[in-house]
Amino acid sequence: MLILIGGFVSSSGSGLACPDWPTCHGQVVPILSGPVLVEFSHRLFALVVSVFVTATLLFAWSAYREARGILVLSTASFVLLLAQVFLGMVTVKSELNSLVTTAHLGLATGVFGVVLSNAILVRNSQRNQDRIPRQVLA
Repeated sequence: MLILIGGFVSSSGSGLACPDWPTCHGQVVPILSGPVLVEFSHRLFALVVSVFVTATLLFAWSAYREARGILVLSTASFVLLLAQVFLGMVTVKSELNSLVTTAHLGLATGVFGVVLSNAILVRNSQRNQDRIPRQVLA
């Protein structure tokens, strides 16, 4: 969803509706109308995604300590997300430089790929655990 919202921000010309970062027109919550609403929605949804990726990292480090792949992908998604947030700031500060904007989209796709791969790995891990006979787990 966040990538789709970002695409709408770009295609609607709302990318500089909030010309500063991390605030928007110097406010934590600006007046939400028109292009500002579009751009600020992208920022809010990015915050939600950041909370989920951080929670996934913390959960993986507490519940999947033995699952190296899950730990690696959870950590990688968090690190890539930090880079993505930084690149989002650079996108605004560079006034939508096309190279920076393209890198921002590319990295977003990478973050999505790592998060999706991690979700598949966790799901397969749980399925495999369900197949182990109960007496083996005891």
